[in-house]
Amino acid sequence: MSEKTIQEEIQSIIPDLFPVLEPEFDWELVKHFYEFLKRDNEKGGFFSKNDSEKILERHILESLIFVWKMKTAGYVSRETNIADVGTGPGLPGFLFAVLKKAPHVFLVDSQKRKLALLETEVTSGSLSKVSKRVEFIYARTEEINSNFDVVTSRAMVPYPYIAEVTTRMVKQKGILCPFLAQPYQDLEKETEVLSNNGFVMKKEIPIPELEFVGKRHIKILQKNSLPKKGYPREWKEIVKETKSKNG
Repeated sequence: MSEKTIQEEIQSIIPDLFPVLEPEFDWELVKHFYEFLKRDNEKGGFFSKNDSEKILERHILESLIFVWKMKTAGYVSRETNIADVGTGPGLPGFLFAVLKKAPHVFLVDSQKRKLALLETEVTSGSLSKVSKRVEFIYARTEEINSNFDVVTSRAMVPYPYIAEVTTRMVKQKGILCPFLAQPYQDLEKETEVLSNNGFVMKKEIPIPELEFVGKRHIKILQKNSLPKKGYPREWKEIVKETKSKNG
Protein backbone atom coordinates (compact mmCIF):
# COMPACT_ATOMS: atom_id res chain seq x y z
CA MET A 1 0.00 0.00 0.00
CA SER A 2 1.38 3.40 -0.92
CA GLU A 3 2.31 5.87 1.84
CA LYS A 4 -0.13 8.63 2.66
CA THR A 5 0.67 12.08 1.30
CA ILE A 6 1.08 14.86 3.85
CA GLN A 7 -2.32 16.20 2.76
CA GLU A 8 -3.94 12.84 3.48
CA GLU A 9 -2.24 12.60 6.87
CA ILE A 10 -3.46 16.07 7.85
CA GLN A 11 -6.92 15.44 6.42
CA SER A 12 -7.23 12.34 8.62
CA ILE A 13 -6.58 14.50 11.71
CA ILE A 14 -8.77 17.51 10.79
CA PRO A 15 -11.21 16.26 8.12
CA ASP A 16 -13.61 19.23 8.37
CA LEU A 17 -10.98 21.96 8.33
CA PHE A 18 -8.64 20.55 5.72
CA PRO A 19 -10.62 21.69 2.63
CA VAL A 20 -10.29 25.28 3.90
CA LEU A 21 -6.54 24.97 4.54
CA GLU A 22 -5.67 23.10 1.36
CA PRO A 23 -5.72 25.98 -1.17
CA GLU A 24 -3.61 28.25 1.07
CA PHE A 25 -0.35 26.29 1.31
CA ASP A 26 2.38 24.80 -0.86
CA TRP A 27 2.11 21.18 0.32
CA GLU A 28 5.37 20.07 -1.22
CA LEU A 29 7.15 22.60 1.01
CA VAL A 30 5.12 21.50 4.05
CA LYS A 31 6.20 17.92 3.33
CA HIS A 32 9.89 18.87 3.00
CA PHE A 33 9.74 20.87 6.24
CA TYR A 34 8.15 17.93 8.07
CA GLU A 35 10.84 15.60 6.69
CA PHE A 36 13.55 18.03 7.78
CA LEU A 37 12.16 18.20 11.34
CA LYS A 38 12.04 14.41 11.60
CA ARG A 39 15.47 13.88 10.05
CA ASP A 40 17.38 16.53 12.02
CA ASN A 41 15.42 16.28 15.28
CA GLU A 42 18.14 14.40 17.14
CA LYS A 43 20.98 16.51 15.78
CA GLY A 44 19.23 19.78 16.63
CA GLY A 45 17.44 18.70 19.79
CA PHE A 46 14.18 20.14 18.44
CA PHE A 47 11.66 18.15 20.47
CA SER A 48 11.44 16.08 23.62
CA LYS A 49 11.09 12.32 23.20
CA ASN A 50 7.37 12.52 23.87
CA ASP A 51 6.90 15.33 21.34
CA SER A 52 9.06 13.81 18.64
CA GLU A 53 6.39 11.19 17.98
CA LYS A 54 3.78 13.90 17.42
CA ILE A 55 5.64 16.39 15.22
CA LEU A 56 2.84 16.55 12.67
CA GLU A 57 -0.10 17.26 14.97
CA ARG A 58 1.64 19.10 17.81
CA HIS A 59 3.96 21.30 15.79
CA ILE A 60 3.30 21.44 12.06
CA LEU A 61 -0.48 21.33 12.19
CA GLU A 62 -0.68 23.68 15.15
CA SER A 63 1.58 26.17 13.33
CA LEU A 64 -0.30 25.83 10.03
CA ILE A 65 -3.58 26.67 11.75
CA PHE A 66 -1.99 29.65 13.53
CA VAL A 67 -0.66 30.95 10.18
CA TRP A 68 -4.02 30.37 8.47
CA LYS A 69 -5.82 32.27 11.26
CA MET A 70 -3.42 35.20 10.93
CA LYS A 71 -3.87 35.31 7.16
CA THR A 72 -7.66 35.00 7.14
CA ALA A 73 -7.91 37.69 9.85
CA GLY A 74 -6.11 40.01 7.40
CA TYR A 75 -2.82 40.49 9.29
CA VAL A 76 -0.51 38.85 6.75
CA SER A 77 -0.08 39.45 3.02
CA ARG A 78 2.75 39.32 0.48
CA GLU A 79 3.80 42.82 1.56
CA THR A 80 4.16 41.98 5.27
CA ASN A 81 7.56 41.82 6.98
CA ILE A 82 7.03 39.26 9.73
CA ALA A 83 9.49 38.14 12.40
CA ASP A 84 9.13 35.00 14.51
CA VAL A 85 11.15 35.24 17.73
CA GLY A 86 12.55 32.27 19.63
CA THR A 87 11.74 30.28 16.52
CA GLY A 88 13.99 27.27 17.23
CA PRO A 89 13.79 25.12 14.07
CA GLY A 90 11.27 27.57 12.54
CA LEU A 91 8.07 27.11 14.54
CA PRO A 92 5.63 28.62 13.89
CA GLY A 93 7.34 31.23 11.70
CA PHE A 94 8.59 29.08 8.84
CA LEU A 95 5.02 28.06 8.03
CA PHE A 96 4.33 31.64 6.88
CA ALA A 97 6.90 31.02 4.13
CA VAL A 98 4.94 28.03 2.79
CA LEU A 99 1.79 30.06 2.16
CA LYS A 100 1.10 30.35 -1.56
CA LYS A 101 0.97 34.11 -1.03
CA ALA A 102 3.84 34.27 1.44
CA PRO A 103 5.09 37.33 3.31
CA HIS A 104 8.77 38.14 3.88
CA VAL A 105 9.76 36.01 6.89
CA PHE A 106 12.54 36.70 9.39
CA LEU A 107 13.36 33.85 11.77
CA VAL A 108 14.99 35.00 15.00
CA ASP A 109 16.83 32.92 17.59
CA SER A 110 19.88 33.62 19.70
CA GLN A 111 20.93 29.96 19.60
CA LYS A 112 22.28 28.58 16.38
CA ARG A 113 21.91 24.90 17.26
CA LYS A 114 18.38 24.53 15.87
CA LEU A 115 17.96 27.42 13.48
CA ALA A 116 21.25 26.97 11.61
CA LEU A 117 20.10 23.51 10.52
CA LEU A 118 17.01 25.07 8.95
CA GLU A 119 19.14 27.77 7.32
CA THR A 120 21.25 25.07 5.65
CA GLU A 121 18.09 23.35 4.40
CA VAL A 122 16.77 26.66 3.01
CA THR A 123 20.09 27.71 1.49
CA SER A 124 21.04 24.47 -0.20
CA GLY A 125 18.54 21.73 0.60
CA SER A 126 14.95 20.72 -0.04
CA LEU A 127 13.55 24.12 1.06
CA SER A 128 15.61 26.30 -1.28
CA LYS A 129 12.43 27.37 -3.12
CA VAL A 130 11.76 29.84 -0.25
CA SER A 131 15.32 31.18 0.07
CA LYS A 132 14.41 34.60 -1.35
CA ARG A 133 11.67 35.20 1.21
CA VAL A 134 13.22 33.82 4.42
CA GLU A 135 16.00 35.50 6.39
CA PHE A 136 17.79 34.28 9.52
CA ILE A 137 18.73 36.49 12.47
CA TYR A 138 20.93 35.13 15.24
CA ALA A 139 20.50 37.61 18.08
CA ARG A 140 18.82 38.09 21.41
CA THR A 141 15.34 39.46 20.81
CA GLU A 142 15.70 42.31 23.30
CA GLU A 143 18.80 43.56 21.46
CA ILE A 144 17.13 43.91 18.06
CA ASN A 145 16.02 47.36 16.94
CA SER A 146 13.87 47.00 13.87
CA ASN A 147 10.62 47.91 12.18
CA PHE A 148 8.66 44.74 11.63
CA ASP A 149 4.98 44.90 10.66
CA VAL A 150 4.19 41.74 12.62
CA VAL A 151 6.12 39.88 15.32
CA THR A 152 5.01 36.40 16.38
CA SER A 153 6.13 34.13 19.16
CA ARG A 154 5.17 30.75 20.52
CA ALA A 155 6.15 30.23 24.15
CA MET A 156 9.47 32.08 24.10
CA VAL A 157 8.99 34.41 27.07
CA PRO A 158 6.01 34.18 29.46
CA TYR A 159 3.09 36.40 28.49
CA PRO A 160 2.71 39.42 28.90
CA TYR A 161 6.49 40.02 29.20
CA ILE A 162 6.93 39.06 25.55
CA ALA A 163 5.63 42.61 24.88
CA GLU A 164 8.55 44.10 26.78
CA VAL A 165 11.16 41.92 25.12
CA THR A 166 9.94 42.62 21.58
CA THR A 167 8.84 46.26 21.77
CA ARG A 168 11.91 47.60 19.93
CA MET A 169 11.25 45.21 17.05
CA VAL A 170 7.66 46.23 16.31
CA LYS A 171 7.07 49.35 14.21
CA GLN A 172 4.59 52.05 15.25
CA LYS A 173 1.09 50.69 14.54
CA GLY A 174 2.67 47.26 13.94
CA ILE A 175 1.42 44.24 15.86
CA LEU A 176 2.75 41.61 18.21
CA CYS A 177 0.85 38.32 18.00
CA PRO A 178 1.80 35.82 20.67
CA PHE A 179 0.45 32.31 20.11
CA LEU A 180 -0.76 31.21 23.54
CA ALA A 181 -2.30 28.30 25.38
CA GLN A 182 -4.05 29.08 28.67
CA PRO A 183 -5.79 32.45 29.13
CA TYR A 184 -3.76 34.92 31.20
CA GLN A 185 -5.60 35.72 34.43
CA ASP A 186 -3.90 38.80 35.92
CA LEU A 187 -5.58 41.51 33.84
CA GLU A 188 -4.11 44.33 35.91
CA LYS A 189 -0.55 43.11 35.33
CA GLU A 190 -1.29 42.52 31.64
CA THR A 191 -2.53 46.11 31.19
CA GLU A 192 0.47 47.49 33.07
CA VAL A 193 3.09 45.56 31.07
CA LEU A 194 1.42 46.32 27.74
CA SER A 195 1.03 50.06 28.40
CA ASN A 196 4.57 50.41 29.78
CA ASN A 197 5.85 49.07 26.49
CA GLY A 198 3.56 50.99 24.12
CA PHE A 199 1.01 48.26 23.33
CA VAL A 200 -2.76 48.07 23.45
CA MET A 201 -4.84 44.92 23.16
CA LYS A 202 -6.73 44.98 19.88
CA LYS A 203 -8.40 41.58 20.06
CA GLU A 204 -8.10 37.92 20.92
CA ILE A 205 -8.60 35.25 18.32
CA PRO A 206 -9.72 31.90 19.76
CA ILE A 207 -8.64 28.76 17.91
CA PRO A 208 -11.34 26.17 18.55
CA GLU A 209 -9.92 24.16 15.61
CA LEU A 210 -6.98 23.20 17.86
CA GLU A 211 -8.99 21.91 20.79
CA PHE A 212 -7.73 18.40 20.07
CA VAL A 213 -4.27 19.53 21.30
CA GLY A 214 -5.59 21.84 24.05
CA LYS A 215 -6.73 25.44 24.41
CA ARG A 216 -5.00 27.84 21.99
CA HIS A 217 -5.54 31.51 21.17
CA ILE A 218 -3.77 34.47 19.57
CA LYS A 219 -3.57 37.94 21.08
CA ILE A 220 -3.33 40.87 18.69
CA LEU A 221 -1.38 43.65 20.42
CA GLN A 222 -0.89 46.90 18.56
CA LYS A 223 2.09 49.14 19.26
CA ASN A 224 0.50 52.57 19.51
CA SER A 225 3.29 54.52 21.21
CA LEU A 226 6.90 54.37 22.31
CA PRO A 227 7.62 52.55 25.58
CA LYS A 228 7.55 54.61 28.77
CA LYS A 229 10.83 55.93 30.16
CA GLY A 230 12.88 53.08 31.61
CA TYR A 231 11.30 50.43 29.35
CA PRO A 232 12.14 47.91 28.10
CA ARG A 233 14.18 46.95 31.15
CA GLU A 234 17.31 44.84 31.16
CA TRP A 235 16.72 41.16 30.53
CA LYS A 236 17.73 40.13 34.06
CA GLU A 237 15.08 42.46 35.52
CA ILE A 238 12.39 40.94 33.33
CA VAL A 239 13.47 37.41 34.26
CA LYS A 240 13.37 38.28 37.95
CA GLU A 241 9.80 39.51 37.60
CA THR A 242 8.61 36.52 35.54
CA LYS A 243 10.10 34.15 38.13
CA SER A 244 8.47 35.87 41.10
CA LYS A 245 5.20 35.96 39.14
CA ASN A 246 5.34 32.25 38.38
CA GLY A 247 6.18 31.31 41.94
